[in-house]
Amino acid sequence: MKKHALIKRLTIAAAFALVLVSCATTGKSGNPDEQSVTKGIEAWNKRNPEAARGYWADIGDPAVRKKFLGYIDSFKAGDAALTGVTDGEKHPESALLAACDKALAAFSSLDERLVLPDGVRNDGAQLSEGRMRVLLAGGNTARARDLGRKSLAVYGQTEGFTLLLKEADIVSASRSRAAKAETLAQEGRSSGDFSSRLAAFDASLEAYRKAESALAAEASSAGIASGGGVTHEQKLLRREIQNVSVERDGAIRAQAYQYKDRIGEEFARVPEKGAEGSMSLEEMLAHQESVKSNIETVHKEMLSFAGTYPESIGKDILDEIDGQKRDLDLKIAQINNEIRTAKEIASRGKVVMPIMIGLFNPSPSTGDQGKKSRPAVFSASKAKKDEYWWGMVSIPRGEMNDLVITMKDPRTVRVFGENTRSGKLIEKNKMTDMVNRTYKVGNSWPVLNAGGQLPSNKYFFEVQEGKTNEYEGEVVVYSSFIMRMR
Repeated sequence: MKKHALIKRLTIAAAFALVLVSCATTGKSGNPDEQSVTKGIEAWNKRNPEAARGYWADIGDPAVRKKFLGYIDSFKAGDAALTGVTDGEKHPESALLAACDKALAAFSSLDERLVLPDGVRNDGAQLSEGRMRVLLAGGNTARARDLGRKSLAVYGQTEGFTLLLKEADIVSASRSRAAKAETLAQEGRSSGDFSSRLAAFDASLEAYRKAESALAAEASSAGIASGGGVTHEQKLLRREIQNVSVERDGAIRAQAYQYKDRIGEEFARVPEKGAEGSMSLEEMLAHQESVKSNIETVHKEMLSFAGTYPESIGKDILDEIDGQKRDLDLKIAQINNEIRTAKEIASRGKVVMPIMIGLFNPSPSTGDQGKKSRPAVFSASKAKKDEYWWGMVSIPRGEMNDLVITMKDPRTVRVFGENTRSGKLIEKNKMTDMVNRTYKVGNSWPVLNAGGQLPSNKYFFEVQEGKTNEYEGEVVVYSSFIMRMR
């Protein structure tokens, strides 16, 4: 009897142990909600996401039930986004990128224990890789890297993600090097000193070329030399190098043109204020010779400068400045010939300085460069009667330039095309005043179309007696005095 009772107890114990083992192996431990969650995850991963619905629908906790059932909806949303653009049809890039982002957002919200089906994972990875290539080729490196990192977390490691993320890193490093080169270029643009500006441009170009070499080496080492992002970056670096090279050449050419301006300024140089009307013939000749000598000095400096930068200062600039010098030399010779005609000159009255004006030597102070000449000036401090002046003007044949004499005070001015012999011939020869008084403005006395009215390249004018013994004024050639005054 005792033996049968012992056997019965051992049988019950063994059966209970089997139940415990069965519970452990079938996952029935824990509360019912945990069991439903676990079974749903297993169904998702082993069959498909929809297979989890029956288990998760039995979760008692409403918040937990909603969360896990929501994973199915999120999966469907992501899957639908992929399906909509992997249907074999052609879609615009904007639609592809939007679908890629939508799928990543949906799949990123899933519980980390849930595994995407292989087909979905492959479609998503291919879509992301394609978008990364397009973004890199368009220079949108940061966006491509962000997309790659998110895709890697969702779809897992692929050879494509590895190469594309490496390409993004290489291009980003190149952009950092290019930014340093651009900083040097900015220093060149802001520098007021030519030597400093050129040194900064040269340093920038060197930095850009080093960035170009580094990009090629890194891309080759990584096996992505033909990648779209690398190709785009190479083009960008070449364009930036070209831009800085153009700026460098422009700085050199601008410096060369400063010599041209200096020559023009020297030609227009006048004696000390007040000396215009009291210079002797010898003093005027000496002044003109000093002008010629100084122009020659500046021209030699320009040739030396051009020899230092032959690659930037072309024959066109040299020809232009040489032509300017030859033209001014001829004009100086004209002036000197006129000065040497002492007897005739003496009868003309006082001479303005510079003796010759015209739009061949424009004033750089005006916004409309080339529309107004540098001025000839005249003045007197002991004028007790009418006084007479003369000068020369260079107006190309056919050009309707205007000659304008402007006084500092309201005294009257008359202009003539021939020597008045200090006023003696005005009444005798009934000489005509050439001033177009209809267009007189303030103290400005205009001779419109002076090239057509003046019989030669000389003009003569009378400054009539005023309320004081002192006066001063200037003579200027305008391309159009009327248009300027409107």
